[in-house]
Amino acid sequence: MSTVRASPAVTRKVFLIATEESGDRLGANLMKVLRQRLGGAVEFEGVGGRAMATAGLTSLFPIEELSIIGFGAVIRQLPSILRRIRETAEAVVAAAPDILVIIDSPDFTHRVAKRVRATAPHIPIVDYVSPTVWAWRPGRARCRSGCRAE
Repeated sequence: MSTVRASPAVTRKVFLIATEESGDRLGANLMKVLRQRLGGAVEFEGVGGRAMATAGLTSLFPIEELSIIGFGAVIRQLPSILRRIRETAEAVVAAAPDILVIIDSPDFTHRVAKRVRATAPHIPIVDYVSPTVWAWRPGRARCRSGCRAE
């Protein structure tokens, strides 16, 4: 009689991208929960801030590089922002994660996701905690009935 041995746990690779402090906190909490559920069978790569670093992520670059306020400042930093989008998408594809989790920051994360989808459509992408309509761009969601402005 032969015995069946359980196969060792498969390590899941999760690539996370959070470029704002609020997303960083959400990402850190997600990392903690995934570690609780999967134990040592999960590894993380990606872009995050201090909270995600504390949870064990080494960020591709400091997210403070993307903390740009004002139209003029964005225009001046546009080449750097576009380079970071390209580099991040390339890092996702090179890492070949089991899943890509984008957190908030749609101007950055959705562009990365679009590039990843074009290059590696087999990588599942989860938009984790999308930005709220009021905080992102008012008017994106339309009220169909019974709504009133307050």
